[in-house]
Amino acid sequence: MQLLLVILGLLLGLFLLVRGADEMVKSAVHIAKKYKIPQSIVGAGYVGFGTSAPEWVASTIAVLEGDLSLAIGNIIGSNIANSLLVLSILFLLLGQHLNRKMNLNLVASSWMIGITLLFMSGYFITNSFSRLLGIALLISMVFAIRALISEESDLDETTIDMVSTKNLTVRSLLSVVATIYGSKLVVDNAIELASIFNISSLVVGVVVVAFGTSLPEIVSTISAAKMDKPGIVFGNIFGSNLFNIGLVGGTSIIIAPGKIGFDISYQL
Repeated sequence: MQLLLVILGLLLGLFLLVRGADEMVKSAVHIAKKYKIPQSIVGAGYVGFGTSAPEWVASTIAVLEGDLSLAIGNIIGSNIANSLLVLSILFLLLGQHLNRKMNLNLVASSWMIGITLLFMSGYFITNSFSRLLGIALLISMVFAIRALISEESDLDETTIDMVSTKNLTVRSLLSVVATIYGSKLVVDNAIELASIFNISSLVVGVVVVAFGTSLPEIVSTISAAKMDKPGIVFGNIFGSNLFNIGLVGGTSIIIAPGKIGFDISYQL
């Protein structure tokens, strides 16, 4: 019975997490158009922060509950899912038409590589995640965000439907609540699942939590492929990975610096 309740709680959390994150992104785009916020800012938020919100909330809750391994596992697993699973879906859906339609975001990809190298080298040099590394990651993210904002977005304004201010406010608030509560359910039940089966928190973070919080990227990939816009997907992948390492990783390490399981070396 306990196992059944844990699984049901995990599934409910993943559902709320995905739906909440999806509505959060849609609401952000509507707000930007309604109040005439520059396209570049909409693009930076959509590409990175919007789809990384689940990882950020889930990892922050994990470290607040004293589980840095779960937070780092979530970040690594999510980036693996973004880079391999999401790209595989894109190639399967578009195939040979991909090359002529592809528009890479070089700014996001360059910053993603640089911050990833900082994350990895900081760990291997000290054999731990220090608070200084977390601060360095967040500072790097400030410059990365400025660079992303300066880039012009490729979002198509004609695909955005206007909604009333009242409905937009309600949807925005509900999406935030759903994302936070869904993340809480996912983290709590993932830790409980690890305890029941005596599984490392890092493994649970990579397999269960990371995949669940990567579902927004997967859904957006399918949607973008249907609209014949692979450039949005690549920007989403690079931007999401960038925010996962810099913002999510930096926040988690600052809150709960320290060492984690030895198997993290193999994941890195």
